[in-house]
Amino acid sequence: MPNQKEYFPDLCNTSDFFVPHKNSNHLNAQDVVSDLVARAKDISVATFNCFADGEKLVIKDEIVANLIYEIQTKLEMIEKILPLAFESKGA
Repeated sequence: MPNQKEYFPDLCNTSDFFVPHKNSNHLNAQDVVSDLVARAKDISVATFNCFADGEKLVIKDEIVANLIYEIQTKLEMIEKILPLAFESKGA
């Protein structure tokens, strides 16, 4: 029988799960935030392209829901790391 690890369902929320690395600093956080924003923007464009003329959904609604969830996940991660991005220790 394989070694079973304990599962913590309350940590399924990205915001609760995400913890910055102990050696990270505000510069690392700024890079991560910038990358997450860029990826969220790309996903928002992809989501918009799921509609014909910005009105009629032309693909499965499940795909759009997944794209929106991806945007939400990125925003939760940004929200979690943003305070560190503005924290400068002894610059």
